[in-house]
Amino acid sequence: MPTSTFRTWLLVLTLCLPGALSAAAQCRDPWIGQLYQQLYNRQPVGQGEAGECNIHLYNNGTWGSRDELMGYIKQVQQSGLRVGVAPLGSNTVMAVAQGNQIFAVSVLDAGGNLVASGGGNLVASGGGNLVASGGGNLVASGGGNLVASGGGNLTGLSNNTPGFSFGSNYGTLAAGQRRVSTSGKGALVVR
Repeated sequence: MPTSTFRTWLLVLTLCLPGALSAAAQCRDPWIGQLYQQLYNRQPVGQGEAGECNIHLYNNGTWGSRDELMGYIKQVQQSGLRVGVAPLGSNTVMAVAQGNQIFAVSVLDAGGNLVASGGGNLVASGGGNLVASGGGNLVASGGGNLVASGGGNLTGLSNNTPGFSFGSNYGTLAAGQRRVSTSGKGALVVR
């Protein structure tokens, strides 16, 4: 199986089964993990500065108290954003979905900094067809349509999936960019 196909499959399983795959997650900021446990009785998806552990999801990484951070975590969860992570060497792939649609994907280093953005960094052309039986029962047909029983249908991961970076809800966007609000003044800038 091509490596990129395996990574795509792993990323989709991470989005579909966040509780099962993140039980040992430890965020660099311990408050994030503690608050997810307190609010949602689970650990955040990801670890270090990846996935829901990335501080930039919460008011772009700025808060003054534990209660303020709790409010930002609630905002992210109420926004309908779903975050998935998968290892990629010493980096981490982070995908963001709304509902079942993956709308952006980027590669982050251990510090949560952008290394590369966009699906072209993850999906090899012609390598997207995968059928796996068992636990996730994942079917990817045509390279971009993903179906996971029990986890809902996820679509949108392809060579053309845009990338994202962390940014602010304010400021000028370049042509072709859009903002997706996360919490407080924070946003994902999708290109």
